[in-house]
Amino acid sequence: MKIVIILDFKARNALNNPSDKQLREFSHSITNMYEAIKKMAEARSITEGWFEPNTKQGELLATLSEFAQASRYYNIDQIVSGRENPDPLTRWFAVHMQIAHDAISYKWRNHIMEQARNHCEARGLLGYEMGPTGQYDLTIDVTYQLEIARISRGHCVWAIIEILEPIYRLIDRLTAAVHNLEIQSGIEPPNVPFMYEFFPFCLAMKSTAVKRKLWTTLFHIAGRM
Repeated sequence: MKIVIILDFKARNALNNPSDKQLREFSHSITNMYEAIKKMAEARSITEGWFEPNTKQGELLATLSEFAQASRYYNIDQIVSGRENPDPLTRWFAVHMQIAHDAISYKWRNHIMEQARNHCEARGLLGYEMGPTGQYDLTIDVTYQLEIARISRGHCVWAIIEILEPIYRLIDRLTAAVHNLEIQSGIEPPNVPFMYEFFPFCLAMKSTAVKRKLWTTLFHIAGRM
């Protein structure tokens, strides 16, 4: 998102760079940056693929923004008189379950619950334990929750790619605009890299995103990362 902000500034200000102060105005608020670049995209006719706060993608952005601004210090805050922030793991798990609920059919969820019950009953695991929801639940329920999370991880990846896809298109558009300005100014080859080449995963289809386990291999070139 900050790449977008820098490129947009250069495109509108004769290739000049924003100051450190201007960039820091967004702080670590991912949600504020998202709304800002959404307006930049609309000005360049990229109007599709953006999400409102009341969607699961909007909730995902809010969770990441909370972590970036404060809850990444959650462990320290628990042992000092720090800020009261939600446990980021519990917060993320709630979003994960929202994504999983939409991705996994009711019939499949029931089958997983039956498997969890059979597994725990066969091993006498009929007590309570602290689960990913941040509270004590039946071991059967915790087993179910963890299995649902395991099989739906790819759908969380896809939700993030959905968020990034219009941002990727905006980076592509802005890179071209800046390159044109550089060429007009006699700067050849352009100084600004082809920024969209850093994010090939934004071109992944859903069928690929939900199944792929390793993403760093996209960047293997001649045996190098």
